Amino acid sequence: MRRIVVVGAGQAGLVLALGLQTHGYAVTVVTDRDAETIRAGRLISNQCVFHPALTRERALGINFWDGTAPEMLGASFGLAGDSAEPAIAWQARFDHPAQSVDQRVKVSDWLTAFAGRGGEVRYGKVTPDGLEEYAREFDLVLVAAGRGPRFDGLFPRDAARSRYSEPQRTIGILYLVAGNDEPLPVYPGLTFGLSPAGELFGLPVQSVRGPVFGLGFFGVPGGPLDVWDDVTDTDAHFELAMSLLREQFPWVEESLAGARPSGPLDALRGRVLPIVRDPVGTLPSGAKVLAMGDTAVTNDPIAGQGANMAAYAAAVYERRILDHGDRPFDEAFLRGTFAEYWERAQHATRLSNDLLAPPPDHVLATLEAAQTAPEVARRFANIFADPADYAGWLTDEEIARAYLASNGA
Repeated sequence: MRRIVVVGAGQAGLVLALGLQTHGYAVTVVTDRDAETIRAGRLISNQCVFHPALTRERALGINFWDGTAPEMLGASFGLAGDSAEPAIAWQARFDHPAQSVDQRVKVSDWLTAFAGRGGEVRYGKVTPDGLEEYAREFDLVLVAAGRGPRFDGLFPRDAARSRYSEPQRTIGILYLVAGNDEPLPVYPGLTFGLSPAGELFGLPVQSVRGPVFGLGFFGVPGGPLDVWDDVTDTDAHFELAMSLLREQFPWVEESLAGARPSGPLDALRGRVLPIVRDPVGTLPSGAKVLAMGDTAVTNDPIAGQGANMAAYAAAVYERRILDHGDRPFDEAFLRGTFAEYWERAQHATRLSNDLLAPPPDHVLATLEAAQTAPEVARRFANIFADPADYAGWLTDEEIARAYLASNGA
């Protein structure tokens, strides 16, 4: 049986490793932290996983949180206006419930499950130079080490597919609980607020501490939400977040009255550079390695596509490996695997990149029409689960306005 190593233990790498494990593959996962350290560490991300990715997890028997994690039933949208109430507001159900589980919980549980099922876990921080050893030992080396510049030289930026060269949002995320330890009276789904300064996203999360509310601000650089650079602790983050809520998204404030941070490590601040990379890296020896997940394609988290595309990548890569049999994992295989993934992933990248720009008039018209046309609201809410529908709809003004007319808007 082929020997495969996955460098990185995030959503993409672990779902692939667990999937290949069910088919008897000898898979090794390399990570710089053990499960206990991950679970006890700082917040990693705020993710919303939609039905297609959840279906994959359930098929592998690795969605350990069904019945525990709060179901996310739909989306609640508000556009900031000149008063405390939103200028545009609507709610719509998802076709299938979504789910948000703290990545500290997911990664630690999956890593434990992988090892418990006989998988080999090696610990250490891998550099590009260190991949040579793995290339000599394994039939296939997959790099799923997350975003960041560590592998810039190995997987260079694909200029044709990368719209931006700088981060487009400053991000501040915080987990909240009620002061009396009762559940916060929040919308049971994705809360999405839009203002000229940026965006607000909120969602119920199953965290390391139980149910919490994840509150995230995505600020246009240089604007009123670009405030996180000098924040150093969670209490200061909380005070600033509540102030931003009152100023930019006041209609959300009431549901978070009395909230407090869920823990000192439950905050995250930073910037993300959206980038698509050449997925095939060539080591000095001439050996080829394949990137996946955020290492290959990093989207700004504004559209919530990271974890979802990671799960999809794992499914595509797994099937390609299984179908390849005993043939060599040559460059044609590596590029063909990424190309199949990109056929769908390009729509998630387009959606994420478009949300970073001011919405065009036909998109604003669609958001306004959703107030009185339930089918328009439902369709918009579900583009996050199926970005391909966005690509065939809201990227074309003529199609979008014809659709509104057909729905009486």
